[in-house]
Amino acid sequence: MTTRRHFLKKACLSGACLCGFGSVLGSELFHTGDFSQSATTNKNEVLFLKWITELLENLDQSHLIEAQLRQIVKSASVAHHENLGMDAMLAPFEGKLDHFIQFIEEKWGWKVSYEDENKKVLIVDEDKPYCVCPLLQNEKEKKLPVLCYCSEGFAERMFSIVCGYSVSATVVSSIQRGNEKCVYRIVLNSLSI
Repeated sequence: MTTRRHFLKKACLSGACLCGFGSVLGSELFHTGDFSQSATTNKNEVLFLKWITELLENLDQSHLIEAQLRQIVKSASVAHHENLGMDAMLAPFEGKLDHFIQFIEEKWGWKVSYEDENKKVLIVDEDKPYCVCPLLQNEKEKKLPVLCYCSEGFAERMFSIVCGYSVSATVVSSIQRGNEKCVYRIVLNSLSI
């Protein structure tokens, strides 16, 4: 079964993800560069991961209000989305929300249901007992709740492409926030709700 975690890791390792996080994920398993630069590369990978972790920890402890934190971190999701080539991956599902829901349930193991009878709000459950974010694969013990805003941005972009209009996503349950799994609330028509 293809999970979101596996898909993201595969995309990063295959080079589809150019944001630099792919090298953090698979440096020991997959290295396409010059092996004489391996020590420098590993040192840089450690630096990148440490820098990102420090930034996220400091954001979590900052005196910024939630709206500011959300805006800062959510906007960063575009880099991961674009570098994974999500637009191309989602193209076959444009205008076909039911097909996309079927795909993510079958291939990623997610559970999707409608919150209301008007089908304007989705509840999307990743149904995993771990955080699927590739930024945290080497930092499994760390809890960085602010990172969930990036997931909101990623989900918004994904479902907006599929739906053909802007949607709003909110993380309502998160491993990073101490919950058992990650669940999103996706408002499909934010203008009328």
